[in-house]
Parts: sequence; C-alpha cells; structure tokens
Amino acid sequence: MRDALPLLLLAASTAFGAGNKLGSPREDDAPAVAKLGPASEEPALLRGLLWAFEPAPSEIRVLAVEDLGLLGDPRALNALAQLIGDSNPMVQTAAIRAIGAMRNPRAEEILSNVVRHPSLPEKLKVQAIETLLLQNTRSSLLFLHLVARSPLFSFNLQNAARRVLQNTTPEAMGRTGT
Repeated sequence: MRDALPLLLLAASTAFGAGNKLGSPREDDAPAVAKLGPASEEPALLRGLLWAFEPAPSEIRVLAVEDLGLLGDPRALNALAQLIGDSNPMVQTAAIRAIGAMRNPRAEEILSNVVRHPSLPEKLKVQAIETLLLQNTRSSLLFLHLVARSPLFSFNLQNAARRVLQNTTPEAMGRTGT
C-alpha cells in the first residue's frame, strides 16, 4: 500500500499543476479544470485518498475512508477495494461501508468479490452481504439468492444471505433496477 502513495501524489500534481497547493489549480489551467467537472470535488477526493493510504493513526485512516464513501465518487472504488486487504481490521470494515455507500455497478462487483474471496475473514464477508442489499439491483438480489442456496458458501454466509433476503420486502425487490 505504500507503493500507492507516490502514484496518488503524481496524479495530484498532474491534475492541479506541480508546485501548487493541492486543490488550487493555476490560472492557466482553468479550461482543463472546467473539463474535469466540479473542481471542488477533486481536492476532496485526492485528500481522502492520500489520508486513507497515509501511515497515520487508525482513527484518521478510518475517517478518510468513510469520507470517500460519503463523497460518492466512483473513481475512489478501486482504491477502496485495495483497502479491503489492509492489515488493519478497522480500515477493512470502513472500506466495505464506503463501497456500500456508493450505488454503482463496480461497487456491487467489489462486494460480490469480497463474498467469494477465499482468504478474507468471514466477518468481512458477512458485512459485504449485508451491504450488498443496499445496491438495490436485480443482480445483487440474484447473487444473494445464490449465496443463500449454494453449498459453495459457508453455513454462516448462507444464513447471512437468508437473513438479509428475509428482511427485504417484495415491493423493494420489484423496484430494483438492472
């Protein structure tokens, strides 16, 4: 994860011009910044990514990871997926929550992959199952049904999927998108 920090710094310097403070683009970069979309989102995303990967106290990293989820920027999803493999369990659970906060096909894919992962702790897999329902898509519901019925998954994961599906109303299942 230490290797990701230089890449993030490079991206920050490229996006906002080397030598400037993060988040304050040069005046001659104005057309480029306008093409990126809302310029106010860029510094928050980059700062969140930097703090999430920075060797800092767990509480600081967890807050940064949760803030990335609150930003809702899907560009952070791959970095959050990396944090699921972090050595700190608090950061891992915060990454699952942050990914679940974003309703995006990539977020659904990451959460499904967590459930299928052979070496992640079962506690994280159960959290991913519970969070997967928030994606509110037909494919997420189908995956939960698969987990609930398949002998490929552990008894605890099957029960977690059954519990999540049992608490889902039929009306909510009918309103799911594709």
